[in-house]
Amino acid sequence: MSTTSETRKNRNEGGKRFTDKQISFLEYMFETQSRPELRMKHQLAHKLGLHPRQVAIWFQNKRARSKSRQIEQEYNTLKHNYETLASKSESLKKENQALLNQLEVLRNVAKEHQEKTSSSGSGEESNDRFTNSTDDMFGQEMNVPFCDGFAYFEEGNSLLEIEEQLPDLQKWWEF
Repeated sequence: MSTTSETRKNRNEGGKRFTDKQISFLEYMFETQSRPELRMKHQLAHKLGLHPRQVAIWFQNKRARSKSRQIEQEYNTLKHNYETLASKSESLKKENQALLNQLEVLRNVAKEHQEKTSSSGSGEESNDRFTNSTDDMFGQEMNVPFCDGFAYFEEGNSLLEIEEQLPDLQKWWEF
């Protein structure tokens, strides 16, 4: 009884290998037509001195290898795109968390400011550079919460100078 490697060796000895000339001609034909008709396979086999079945199998194998190569290239492209998107997503998550932290700090400062202004008395005039009447200043309500170093808080309708209240806090618009 022969082993598997001996069986393969015997098959290879009995089978014909393609010459470089035959392969280059088959490659050329594959580029023009990857699925030749039966009649074309017979003509190629006759011209190259091969059996029509050998030519048919060569084309079948070539199509399979081409498809595998194409799938591998598409996979690599998709993998690269996924890794790029995952990296961007992670970066955006970190940026979002930093902005949420900054927003929380600003809300706390606004709350403290509101408590200070409400505890100073309702009849007294404030000496701050803030105004409680943004409608008078701009003719309409501000829709932008942050603008040129100021934060607008809807609850108190007041402007708060960020740099004065938070000198060490990085501005969200400066990266």
